[in-house]
Amino acid sequence: MVIDGNGEKGQMELNLTRERAKAQTIENLITAGVLLRGEAARYEKVLDSYNNAQLTGVMITSHLLREEAGEIYRPYTPDARD
Repeated sequence: MVIDGNGEKGQMELNLTRERAKAQTIENLITAGVLLRGEAARYEKVLDSYNNAQLTGVMITSHLLREEAGEIYRPYTPDARD
């Protein structure tokens, strides 16, 4: 559930093709330094063997790896150690 601009609860919809999910996953992993560009074709075949739920999970994980590698800006949030 999400709350839209009017403050009403609504459903969020995600429209994603397998091809786009695979391409985004591969690009995220390359950007994060986890996958070599030359290995992309081989890894795409690995992704072909995953079902939709597995592919979505891998795509989310690849996004997190890309974020940790510093490609995606995250605002600084101090924790208890700061």
